[in-house]
Amino acid sequence: MFMAVKNAKKILSLKHRKGREAEGKFMIEGIRLAEEALESDAIVDQLVFDREAIRGDIRLQEMVSKAADMKIPIQQTDRRALKHMGEYENPEGVLGVVRTADWDRDTVLKGEAPLLLLDQLRDPNNLGLMQRTAEAAGAGGVFLSGGSVELYNPKVVRASRGSIFRMPTFRSVDLAILLGELRDAGVQVLCADLEGTSYREVVADSRLAFLMGNETFGVDSEIRALAQQSVTIPISTGVNSLNVAVAAGVLLFHFR
Repeated sequence: MFMAVKNAKKILSLKHRKGREAEGKFMIEGIRLAEEALESDAIVDQLVFDREAIRGDIRLQEMVSKAADMKIPIQQTDRRALKHMGEYENPEGVLGVVRTADWDRDTVLKGEAPLLLLDQLRDPNNLGLMQRTAEAAGAGGVFLSGGSVELYNPKVVRASRGSIFRMPTFRSVDLAILLGELRDAGVQVLCADLEGTSYREVVADSRLAFLMGNETFGVDSEIRALAQQSVTIPISTGVNSLNVAVAAGVLLFHFR
């Protein structure tokens, strides 16, 4: 028997994409992610704690106190229930429910920070890492095309290490339309490609947007044709390509 948790069925539904989309919420697990959520502007609907873990963990105790001060609903249960509701094999003592963000697209497009455009990215770990890298490099936003991995996939959330709460990220974007808007706004779009000008030779004389593609097939040819320039990252002989998240990091930090 599990210790009862209110709204347990709704929390459990967040383990699946259909439930996340229906509720407009997603699940977070672990001390670090919960701390990041509380420190950000994310709307945390509730936190569920392992009552036994609280007793021996000062960070969990401080989190309970902070959540109470913020008027965030708190529940306590046992470790078995927490494990049943979440994805972790070894729960860290806390699970939370966070509302999906509603970022202002116009504000991001009118800014000056570089942008990251992702065409049919499929690997959730790559997306989370790219959000984290984009935030670290001072990017203004991430635009994810249709056919890409779900933004609130648990692996994306974990890999972002909290950046998902702070980095404006837009889903199901029509990149052809967006690229037209960026061109009209004078934004220089660089498309990462195996063939192109070395990124070291590129002269950046305006705001930049970096267009990255699918892990296997790269950027769709019709989308690639809309970029002003294709750029490549020279690599040693014998290596076919860089991981797309690593490539994004190289470009973002080089042109920072």
